[in-house]
Amino acid sequence: MLAEPDRSMASIAKLLGISRSTLYKALPELVPPQLARDRLAAQIAALPADTRPGSPTTHQYDALLKSTPAVS
Repeated sequence: MLAEPDRSMASIAKLLGISRSTLYKALPELVPPQLARDRLAAQIAALPADTRPGSPTTHQYDALLKSTPAVS
C-alpha cells in the first residue's frame, strides 16, 4: 500500500484500525531522515521558552565536565 502514491500514512492506519503513530513506530524506516529531523526541529521550536527567573546556564558547569576526578 505504501508504494501507491495516492495512499497516505493516515489512510493506511485508518484502514488497519491503528493510529499513525503506531504505524510509524512499527515501521520507523519509512520516515525519511530529513523528515524526521524536520519534525524534531518543529517539536523543539514549539516548546515554550524557559521563563524561570535566574535560569542557570550550562557554561558555568563546563569546567566540571572537562575535569577528571581525583583518584584516591
